[in-house]
Amino acid sequence: MAPNSLSPASVVIDYHSPYGPHKMTIPTRAWNPVPITGDLGSYEPWFGASVDAEVMIMELVTALAELLKTNAAFDNITVFTQATPTSPNIPRVSKGIAVAGTATVGVEAAISQTWNFKTNGNGNMKIVLLDCPLLYGWFDRVLPVDFETEQTAVANAIMLNTNAWAGRDDEDITVIRSITWDLNDKLQKMYFK
Repeated sequence: MAPNSLSPASVVIDYHSPYGPHKMTIPTRAWNPVPITGDLGSYEPWFGASVDAEVMIMELVTALAELLKTNAAFDNITVFTQATPTSPNIPRVSKGIAVAGTATVGVEAAISQTWNFKTNGNGNMKIVLLDCPLLYGWFDRVLPVDFETEQTAVANAIMLNTNAWAGRDDEDITVIRSITWDLNDKLQKMYFK
């Protein structure tokens, strides 16, 4: 275990919008190179038998695709391992995918959507989705009670304890606190020179 690092393993999910390429990095439990059904190995989940890495990751990607516009898509998955908190983060296996977004409404350029979770050890865990449509017409914090079906699906995929997603404190992700939208200043400067 390695608090506040990507050790022992993580997943990088590459995606793009019409404005440029992006990636998200999500910590996981330890990775096993032996797959169950897919091509990306497997993980020991928080509860139950081993989970196939590709099945676990594609469950999340499919849920996230509901939140991206149809002009965006997920392109690649790479599994990394990091032996210790100070060791190099080494890519172990990668797979190209083509999962297009399905959302059709909302302004998306330079909009970031941040998912705020808590772990069993009271650590913070976040997922940031860039160039994501602004659904509510304003930049605000949305609590779980107000989530749409698509947002609940993302939260459930992350918090399902038969999966192996983790916080940087190496703890199980147990609570979704909120989703926030923001205008990403760095992207705004890049897109609207």
